Amino acid sequence: MARAPKVFTWSDGFHRYTVAATSRAKALAAWETDRDLFKEGVAQEAPDAPDARAALAAPGAVIRRAEGGLKAALDKPPKPKPGKTNAAEAKREKALAEAKAVLAAAEDAQRDAEADLERRRRALEAEAAALERSWTDRRAALKKTVEALRPR
Repeated sequence: MARAPKVFTWSDGFHRYTVAATSRAKALAAWETDRDLFKEGVAQEAPDAPDARAALAAPGAVIRRAEGGLKAALDKPPKPKPGKTNAAEAKREKALAEAKAVLAAAEDAQRDAEADLERRRRALEAEAAALERSWTDRRAALKKTVEALRPR
């Protein structure tokens, strides 16, 4: 009785190669490679691979699907390498956050100082207006007294 084919797959980073074969050796032969991709850990049995149905429909035929390339690079940008750049970036971000906090505090202090100055200016204007009214009333009273004391 013939063995049922299994689905094997591997990827070179640009394409995924899937084949249905009865053994690993036959899968390697279908992929036309001299290397033992299974021993290297690059190829594996994958019964749930995206192309498993297509491979099982045509045993021995290699199903090639585009993988990686520019689209994958755009979809999955590389992670930044740990090291000085991350530490320097973190230090810069921390300094930026501290500078923003200092700026916000300085702006708040400036607003408070301007509001206090405006409050004092209004109080001084009110005091000046009261002094002006008082002087006007007092002067009028004094002029009246002087006029009353003048000889006729």
